[in-house]
Amino acid sequence: MYHVFLYYKIVKIKNPSKVVNIHKEICRALQLRGRILIGKDGINGTVGGSKVALDMYKQYMDNQPMFKNIDFKESTSEILPFSRLMIKERKEIITTDSADEFNICNRGKHIDRDTFHSWLVKGEDMVLLDMRNDYEWDIGHFVNSVRPPMKYFRDLKDSMEFYDQFRDKKIVMFCTGGIRCEPASAYFIAKGFDTKNIYQLEGGIVKYAEKYGDSGYYEGKCFVFDDRMSLPVNTTKDAKILGNCLHCNCQCDIYRNCINSMCNLMFLACDDCMQKYANSCSAECMEITKNGEHMRPLRRSHVKVLHRNK
Repeated sequence: MYHVFLYYKIVKIKNPSKVVNIHKEICRALQLRGRILIGKDGINGTVGGSKVALDMYKQYMDNQPMFKNIDFKESTSEILPFSRLMIKERKEIITTDSADEFNICNRGKHIDRDTFHSWLVKGEDMVLLDMRNDYEWDIGHFVNSVRPPMKYFRDLKDSMEFYDQFRDKKIVMFCTGGIRCEPASAYFIAKGFDTKNIYQLEGGIVKYAEKYGDSGYYEGKCFVFDDRMSLPVNTTKDAKILGNCLHCNCQCDIYRNCINSMCNLMFLACDDCMQKYANSCSAECMEITKNGEHMRPLRRSHVKVLHRNK
């Protein structure tokens, strides 16, 4: 069994390139795989490996003043869900393409999962805004949350006309682990939304699911950007399946990538239709790849997603 960390910290880093090099040495020595983005605004990572290796990595991070007290969200996997280790310096640890338009230090108030859950229980008058991508919402989300109008998070700046309808409402933002809500809430405030009305769920869906997964208000699965593609939130027999197969419209929450390398569309599909359409998203793509050309190699029994923008 492998273990996976999901984590981030908004913190000023004076020399990101130096931190990148140190992280490369440490992660290689511990035989970790995953993706870590480091910039002047902080660190954003998800890594997998043995339990012992991750504990050693966490110990190292806790000993660094700038990374002390990071909230590591931990999950398990039967496979190592990363094919390689990628550690890079980035201008932004979460891409907004609008960093000069907001102050990350002036962002929404954090609320813990217990407070958030109590608000849901009593029917608090609030709007739940999902700061993930639209396809993530399609397989799982909080009850009554607003489906995001974004294919990628960087599209937030072009979606503000949609969000204007909630300008006078109490807003609670959520995402997978919390990082996207940091710049999103700061951007809303910079665009005139009242600071006192902007909240963000601390630790995101993952932290909420650790305590309330089987009895809470999240339905479906939680999309993750690794080879697992998703994590169960409600582990009981009553768990709902959200989403539908692209081909037959049956209930389905398994994302695939079209085997046509010129397409590589990510789509929901059941096992029967994947066999019927030869791992393709359409009859056209199936025709293109039937002679073996333009075929993207399949990896094990799971698939890869395009890691463009979380």
